[in-house]
Amino acid sequence: MQIDIRPFPLPASPDEPGEAGDALRRSHEFNERSNVLRYTEGVYVNTLVEHLASLRPTHDGRVDRLLAWDGDDLVGVLTMYARLLDSVDVTEVTVEPEPRLPLDAQREVAEALVARAHEEAARDGRTTIVVSAIGAANGPVTARTGFGGADPSEPGTAPLVARGYELEQVYRVSVAELAALPDLHERHAAALARASAYELVRWQGETPAEHRESMRALHERMSIDAPVAGLALEPETWDDERLAAFEQSKQEGGRTLLTVAARERATGELVGFTTLILPTSGATARQHDTLVTTPHRGHGLGMLMKLDNLLRLRELRPDLVRVVTWNAEENRPMLAVNEASGFLPVAYEAQWQWKEPQP
Repeated sequence: MQIDIRPFPLPASPDEPGEAGDALRRSHEFNERSNVLRYTEGVYVNTLVEHLASLRPTHDGRVDRLLAWDGDDLVGVLTMYARLLDSVDVTEVTVEPEPRLPLDAQREVAEALVARAHEEAARDGRTTIVVSAIGAANGPVTARTGFGGADPSEPGTAPLVARGYELEQVYRVSVAELAALPDLHERHAAALARASAYELVRWQGETPAEHRESMRALHERMSIDAPVAGLALEPETWDDERLAAFEQSKQEGGRTLLTVAARERATGELVGFTTLILPTSGATARQHDTLVTTPHRGHGLGMLMKLDNLLRLRELRPDLVRVVTWNAEENRPMLAVNEASGFLPVAYEAQWQWKEPQP
């Protein structure tokens, strides 16, 4: 196999003719096939417009997507995300060999993609590489956290093991089918009664001006409180520009943010939030961040906010009949909330880390 890995310029629009448009469309087709393999059918679907939007640079990060060719055949994709405001020595990478290739050929492509990732990271001055690959509930290699594992014989995993990557963390991908939750209203009412010292604040799209300061603080807290195992990720600093850019990027391609926040009645302080991303196609909404600040845990606020957003989703977008979420396997409190909310596991993702050796 003669593997040629090269980037492609982003077209101005999804239907642009010529080389850039053709490469984007091939990239999108590959992405949809890969998502079926990774998450099962219908769980993670993107339109061509959404795919193009996901590759554009944002206020806090840059995406580089390189395509691996064998002649005219697209045999793999390398996606690299470089943070620009914090953790600027880290590159986050996804390595995807074409799943229809024989296993030996997939391993060859994966090795070439990982090697290219190291070349690009070095050229960009990045000394830490975090790779997302297929994981497992259990596996021969156990995550540093002790929760979850990976199979070192997986085509996308073998070159990481060979290069000395450490398996830091495993994420569980879970799906809730709304049709399987007929008692949402009753559960929501019970959760409201338990959290009587709090009230819910809801919005769609960008955060209203009166809540922006609180949401900036909650996002900063999220970067500290969310478990990251030994991944070299720094606490984040959020200002108005970053919050606005974040919300804009999550709504590119026609998507919508649906947010519920919990407010303490006594102080008027926002003490937690949860957000869904509503896509323009498919039948699956995507759970984004959920946080309850430490002093306010133990009142069922995480459960309450999630149930509230599920009810709103069913009312606003009945075409979205399920929700998908990602959670670290060691984050047992949040997994317990999700399991009690009707989420069932469908896949696992492994987070591997390599650090440049110190002289």
